[in-house]
Amino acid sequence: MALASLAVVLLAACSSSDVSRSLGAECTTNADCSVKCLSGGPWPDGFCTTLCESDDQCASDARCISEQGGVCAFTCAQDPDCAFLGAGYKCMDVPAPGGMAMVCRGG
Repeated sequence: MALASLAVVLLAACSSSDVSRSLGAECTTNADCSVKCLSGGPWPDGFCTTLCESDDQCASDARCISEQGGVCAFTCAQDPDCAFLGAGYKCMDVPAPGGMAMVCRGG
């Protein structure tokens, strides 16, 4: 029993408390999110996001990327930074307004 409790605590420590219907939650349709659901391809199990034109329209731990007219995605420095989103997510350098951004995205 203690081992199971420890596993739950460790799993919770590895996940971001910032995942929400606004950013990062799994989804299949826009109705699952506050604004928009990115699904298929580079978004394993779907990814709730918000629309943006610049970084200041995203959460402090996210960047605006140039996908589908501009959406927010979690920032990262390396692949383990994206583990809280689940299997399939990696830290990738993608086009963003004004340059490139390192964000968590399916790879």
